[in-house]
Amino acid sequence: MNILILTTHLNPGGLSRYVLNLSASLKRQNHKIWVACSGGEWIARLGESNVKYKYIPIKTKSICSLKVLFSFLALRQIIKQENFDLVHCNTRVTQFLGFLICKYFSLPYIGGYHGFYRKSIFRKLFKFSGTKSIAVSGAVKEHLIKDLNIGQEKIRVVYNGIDIESNEFSSQEVIRGDWGFKKEDYLIGILGRVSEEKGHFLAVDAFAEFSSKRSNVYLLVSGRGKLEDRLRTYLKQKNLEERVKFIDCQPNQFLDIIDLLLMPSVKEGFGYSILEAFIKNVPVIGYNTGGIAEIINDRENGLLFFSYNSLALADKIEEIAFDDNLRVKIIQQAREDVLKFSSRQMATNTEKVYQEVC
Repeated sequence: MNILILTTHLNPGGLSRYVLNLSASLKRQNHKIWVACSGGEWIARLGESNVKYKYIPIKTKSICSLKVLFSFLALRQIIKQENFDLVHCNTRVTQFLGFLICKYFSLPYIGGYHGFYRKSIFRKLFKFSGTKSIAVSGAVKEHLIKDLNIGQEKIRVVYNGIDIESNEFSSQEVIRGDWGFKKEDYLIGILGRVSEEKGHFLAVDAFAEFSSKRSNVYLLVSGRGKLEDRLRTYLKQKNLEERVKFIDCQPNQFLDIIDLLLMPSVKEGFGYSILEAFIKNVPVIGYNTGGIAEIINDRENGLLFFSYNSLALADKIEEIAFDDNLRVKIIQQAREDVLKFSSRQMATNTEKVYQEVC
């Protein structure tokens, strides 16, 4: 097949990683792939996978922006030349762009959904959900049906996938000494943008509960966000500035140094960081919600906490921090289970959806 994948940008983040993994895996399965977006820090990675790239000025969050029209005009010539079989659109604005392409060129388009979206009458009336829709988890599928009124018959669940064979996660790039920590320190990490739904404040409260039981424990935060200043202020109020550190590095490097990853998101479409931790032999504690609960089986390949409060999370941290047998068991099972979420499997399942619409 000849496939055009649309996204807003390829700056570091979960959606960009999805586009890169999917396009590279589809390319390895002998499909011809183009990615069109407004640029980004990870654009060079497309070339490493021999995936072709087309710049479009789509950097906007509004479907009413003229940038959508300019992007359509920028794509007209390449669509005529390449004779694409379909378009795969991964954000709200690119789904509208895909709708325009569908109407003008009679090309089927896929609407990709990667999380939970704000409910609104406008979204329900103007879905732009595609010929078929792909949800990255069963939880996202239920959200699309219930909150966005997308028909169940249109939606296919295709779990996100990780490039298991990538050097990025198969080798260790840094050691904790590079960041000033000792071998005997117990390092708990939280990875991702600092936002309300990611649960950083709950993680801090749980850490405060647990840290009284262990002197050499630290909470490491990797990620930026609009609530970062508020989080730093909160740490000062709780006198935790010396025990909670902000680490600026790549996810694979962050996972090289921590002993435990927390995923206390109040909602999560999938949870890609969990797969990264599985590969890096880092046990994960996650909240029993959304895509997290579809990846983690409690006390098998990770731990789940079921009440959204700091005491419940602190209890789980204590459980794995002081039980080496449980830690070893979880890491071993996680290494096996991550194979179910390979980028190759994601590409194969996505290909089946493509075949449906073609």
